[in-house]
Amino acid sequence: MDDFWTVGLLSLALTSSALALACVKLKYVSDQRDTLQARLETSLLDNEELKKIALYDHLTGLPNRVLLEDRMHQVIAKSRRAGGQFVVLFLDLDCFKAINDQFGHAAGDFLLTQVAQRLSATMRHQDTIARLGGDEFIVIAETGTASNACSVRDKAAGCFSAPFMVAGKLMQLDASIGHARYPDDGQSLSELLDRADIDMYSGKKAKSADHLGLSTFENP
Repeated sequence: MDDFWTVGLLSLALTSSALALACVKLKYVSDQRDTLQARLETSLLDNEELKKIALYDHLTGLPNRVLLEDRMHQVIAKSRRAGGQFVVLFLDLDCFKAINDQFGHAAGDFLLTQVAQRLSATMRHQDTIARLGGDEFIVIAETGTASNACSVRDKAAGCFSAPFMVAGKLMQLDASIGHARYPDDGQSLSELLDRADIDMYSGKKAKSADHLGLSTFENP
């Protein structure tokens, strides 16, 4: 009888030890799973951050040149398949250098963010708005006719109808805007950007020196 109880107690002890070991292993597996999940989430966040850095302008949050080129290739391919049309706008602020020289780069950066916000709020959500660099912005908008392309240009120009805040003062600014239409003005990314750039500079040269200067600013 004593042997029977001894065997029973030993068996129970072994079972308890096995259960305890199993619990430890389950806890270890659970901890490893949580650690792996945390690492995976961190990796995904890091990848998203790297993607944002690579494809978006750090100041305005708009697509940069890399993403702009990708969007342009996509809309060209789509337009070729469907026989569609689109317009490329090239915007350049008329007195940005003067603002940087007189008020500093922080004031210039804040102005760029305001321009980006107005363009984003004014254009359609399916349009691409990008910062090419410096004070240059690009808009890509699908259109049906030449008159629609002019309407897109007018919408972009309307972003400059109200004054901007520069160094604590309201100032009236303007931008020179050139445009190029696919397929009439070009059928490749470089052709369309070059044509819109030339058109923009043509318009800038046609403006008077006074119009491009700081005398156009309106202080409250």
